[in-house]
Amino acid sequence: MRFLPGFRFEACDSRSDGTSSGNKTCLFGLAADVRCQYLTRSTMSRFSLLFYCQICVCALLVWGTQPCPAPGQPTKAKLNQPPPGFVQLFNGENLDGWKGLVGDPRSRAKMSADELESAQQAADERMRAHWKVEDGVLVFDGQGDSLCTAKDYGDFEMLVDWKIKDNGDSGIYLRGSPQVQIWDPAQHPEGSGGLYNNQKHPRKPTTKADKPVGEWNRFRIKMHGSQVWVWLNGRLVTDGVVMENYWDRSKPMYPTGQIELQNHGNTLYFRNIFIKEIVTTEDAQKIAAGIPAKAIAKPKSPRKVLIYTHAAGFVHSSIPHGARAVQMMGEKTGVFEGTISEDPAVFSAESLKQYDGIVLVNTTGDWLRPRREHFRRLSDKEKAAWEKREAENKQALLNFVRNGKGLVGIHAASDCHYEWKDFGKMIGGYFDSHPWHEEVGMTVEEPDHALCRNFANEKFTITDEIYQFKSPYNRNRLRVLLSMNDEITNLDRGNRNDDDYAVSWVRKEGKGRVFYGSLGHREEIFWNSQVMRYYLNGIQYALGDLEAKDAPRQPDR
Repeated sequence: MRFLPGFRFEACDSRSDGTSSGNKTCLFGLAADVRCQYLTRSTMSRFSLLFYCQICVCALLVWGTQPCPAPGQPTKAKLNQPPPGFVQLFNGENLDGWKGLVGDPRSRAKMSADELESAQQAADERMRAHWKVEDGVLVFDGQGDSLCTAKDYGDFEMLVDWKIKDNGDSGIYLRGSPQVQIWDPAQHPEGSGGLYNNQKHPRKPTTKADKPVGEWNRFRIKMHGSQVWVWLNGRLVTDGVVMENYWDRSKPMYPTGQIELQNHGNTLYFRNIFIKEIVTTEDAQKIAAGIPAKAIAKPKSPRKVLIYTHAAGFVHSSIPHGARAVQMMGEKTGVFEGTISEDPAVFSAESLKQYDGIVLVNTTGDWLRPRREHFRRLSDKEKAAWEKREAENKQALLNFVRNGKGLVGIHAASDCHYEWKDFGKMIGGYFDSHPWHEEVGMTVEEPDHALCRNFANEKFTITDEIYQFKSPYNRNRLRVLLSMNDEITNLDRGNRNDDDYAVSWVRKEGKGRVFYGSLGHREEIFWNSQVMRYYLNGIQYALGDLEAKDAPRQPDR
């Protein structure tokens, strides 16, 4: 409706993370739209219009107005209250959940339990002397050490508000390693949010998004595997950059570690510190223990692998675990460098040039475009642009594989792009249903196959969601390596007339190689050492580093 000049009462325009857009003026908990709306006489009588205006004027005279918080700033009522899905790291009242800094990851690892306990007590005393809570704000006087979370974290998303003074300098250590940079933008024109200590990978932010010294800034930091994304005041300034291990550059980032608010000799202010775990510390440690330490084949050249995680359909909770496991396998064994992404733009022909292989981790739906609910909200022009880009990227992916590169599909990588028939043929078949989600029996069809030699027995059991496949799945187009075992599992739940319930296979696609494994619905699959060894073999096959038979063994059943 259009209104005569006046005020429209509505809730303050606050976001899900507890911040305000700054577009409204607050009026006794409601907001007056300063853009002035108008009301047609046809929709409101003169009497009701006069009454409405009187109410507005009286409210302004009696209660007055107060501005909503500036854009990106939390409302006072929500100070230190986590948005949905996040939990507090700082409760706004005391230092519960925090500890003082003891050395670095290397020195702490060398300490005995008694030595560490004694050092921690001394560090906690220093912490209490120099870190205080004032009016819901964590304040550092610039004289002590960094402040550390009492708990270690693996993969996570973090929100933190920070403020510095002139010439201020600080940072956020992730898993105990420096750092997402904070400093005075007047002294450092590139701004905050970069990975300052990187040497091999980018260290500067892509854009400057700092507010002037003395104003509150907000970081949104996401760490997944060894990669880091940083948004500063709502702008992406670090985009999936690998964070290097400052303490030992010959090794990848530690799988878990504490988060630290860095001391650099300046007065610092922090508030609204929240965290959401993507892969818990416990699961990250299980993954690290379950993946193989060594590959069976030596790479023919340095390899780069795209680990793609965008699910446009059903979103599996195990996606972060699968991506983390694949990336960590490459780091631990040294056979490839994995880059995690959920951005469809990475499938442009130009972008794909940097990779030797692609691993699709539970990529449901039409994953070369936004999720359906987002796509529906686009304008016709925007939809047309996406469809054009999608068609180009589909051809780029086909060319990528057919010209000699590798494709790996994990679990729901077959539950997607049903209208893209070339993809169905390339991956080897489409998901039809999942009749089993229980402990089932597996048969290793070729125990002496190069990918299968790690299996201790020709038959084994595993608990997961098991697929059956439909056309274009056909044994005369691929080489099945794992299948359901009918001696251990009741196959009557399936509806294939031939009782052919394949679980994993390899196949050639032009000059390229495809490996598919349907295990991976449950998180624990990605720390099952037998499966992870097999999947590493499959990745090496797809990259062309592990020679293996891939011709179909038999015609249709």
